[in-house]
Amino acid sequence: MKKAVVFLLIAMTILLVAACDMVNLSGGKGGEGDGAVSWAGIRFSSYGMRQCYGKDNFPGETKTTNLVKKMSSYYDDSAGTVILIVGPISSNKDKSGNVVSGNCSLEFPLSKEIDYAYGDEEDAYDSYLTAFDKAGYSVWLQVEPGDADLVELATEVMSHYGPKHKCVKGFGIDVEWYKYRYDASKDRESSSKLTDDVARKVVQAVRKINSEYTVFVKHWDERWLPANYRDGLIFVSDSQIYESIEAMRDDFADWAAHYAPNPVMFQIGYNADKWFWSKLDNPAKDLGAYIAQGCTSGNKLGIIWVDFTLKDVLN
Repeated sequence: MKKAVVFLLIAMTILLVAACDMVNLSGGKGGEGDGAVSWAGIRFSSYGMRQCYGKDNFPGETKTTNLVKKMSSYYDDSAGTVILIVGPISSNKDKSGNVVSGNCSLEFPLSKEIDYAYGDEEDAYDSYLTAFDKAGYSVWLQVEPGDADLVELATEVMSHYGPKHKCVKGFGIDVEWYKYRYDASKDRESSSKLTDDVARKVVQAVRKINSEYTVFVKHWDERWLPANYRDGLIFVSDSQIYESIEAMRDDFADWAAHYAPNPVMFQIGYNADKWFWSKLDNPAKDLGAYIAQGCTSGNKLGIIWVDFTLKDVLN
């Protein structure tokens, strides 16, 4: 009987070690390829921060800088990184609730009129970018474009912030909101695909301002992103609602392989996946490292925690 118990304990130990080996949650290492993480930080939007912290506790420059610092500290040699949404979408609806067009609401004063784009009287992010400059972070300035012209948006955003802030590394497009539409009768959303030609024109526009700028394009479905054009692009996945942590890792690994050798970034930490990432000892470190280890295609990688759940993992 004792031998049987001992044998059972040994077998259980072997299975436990094997299971831990299957989900290796050790830290990431900076640099290129083989699970390396080159950029680590946060997504930052006005609406996401309000949702997470509340209007009265909206994070200021020091708080936000420290959030990025903490996230980056989990990935050796990674650059502190911010995906900063400077232009969220504001949709126009008809009487039936259908979205018929969309405006990009840029949160700084515009230098000129742009169709389907609005500016603000005050600049919401200049002081944040100054803080990111001092911290030595890397920042991409993203828009949710709606029906506004992407080249005009890119030129306006990068001309406004780029020359003043060394932290700015490029422009970003969330393609989910590119000519976004909603059909209320069918409860169906849609958007337009980003073509090779438009992507090329956006890259050319930002390079006129600074030849070292890059452009990221974001979606969860490759079919909505440029099919063939690659020069100057970073491909960001914001996919969520996974059936398991393994499914997330495999999906992101496929994304990296699909776009190799271009750099890729992954937005993680959505509430839809909290059921599994909340069980990790240190989700901001462990989840990203696990994902990165699954990426063997040699891309430069970015791990970005979304603002909706920052206080759950980085406070």
